[in-house]
Amino acid sequence: MNAFKTSWIRPSSLLLAAFALASAVVSPAALAAEKNSELHYTVYLGGLYLGSIETEIEQGDSQYKIESTANTSQAFNWIVSWFASGETEGLIGLDKFFPSQHQHKSTWNQNVRVVTMDYGKSGSVRVEKTTTRNEDSGRYTPIDPASLTNSVDPMTAILTMTNQLDEGKGCTARLPIFDGHRRYDAILSDVPSRYFKPSRYTVFSGNAIGCKLEFDRIGGFPVDQQQSFNSDSQQDVVVWAGAPIEGGRIVPVRMQLKTRFGNMEMHLDRYREGPMQLVSRNSQ
Repeated sequence: MNAFKTSWIRPSSLLLAAFALASAVVSPAALAAEKNSELHYTVYLGGLYLGSIETEIEQGDSQYKIESTANTSQAFNWIVSWFASGETEGLIGLDKFFPSQHQHKSTWNQNVRVVTMDYGKSGSVRVEKTTTRNEDSGRYTPIDPASLTNSVDPMTAILTMTNQLDEGKGCTARLPIFDGHRRYDAILSDVPSRYFKPSRYTVFSGNAIGCKLEFDRIGGFPVDQQQSFNSDSQQDVVVWAGAPIEGGRIVPVRMQLKTRFGNMEMHLDRYREGPMQLVSRNSQ
């Protein structure tokens, strides 16, 4: 296993990371009086608009559902054209989230991949994959089937973390994640809070909780990345979370990362919770 931070990544991978983070925001609501939440994030790379992420969440006392879409800007079509959609449904019990089904569909240029995962009560995971891309399994590190037991999808993992933050328990956690292709552990730890000034790009201002994000590669990663990984190029990835409205739920509001392509930033630029709606000046 190889613990790592993030060095250089393709622009589409950056948006995918932001997609996973933004897709797992959760809003409190009783099942009998279910309330929808909508969040919209914009992602910039080197000062240029890279793409957007839109998420809708439903949560009750015993169930949750998350739907999200993400796409790259047409301005980046000369590098990559990418669209993704994801959906997770699951159950809530003993203050924990248990996925029952997760599906992720992505279109990379002309290649389409679909992953569906069904979760058993014993913690087992059944995976079905279809793809139009030619993939050589020898290019990737092996995944031990036993390591999938009790793993969760990325949406449920981040949902778990936002709930932990909302309860005032801090960031510290290690979460076993399988996204249908890669098996890894997300390792989170606390960093000092940060104050964000009002900005035209976001609906959030104020103090935000900082969570440092690292990963432990278990399997399913390209072999050449495993061999050429350079620890000198590693850097911290920090996700900032806060409540956009007073007394509201804590959600991811900002992510910042330096890459070979320039600084990458993710901003929460629209937010709706029940009748409350916020829109950044840049999105008006």
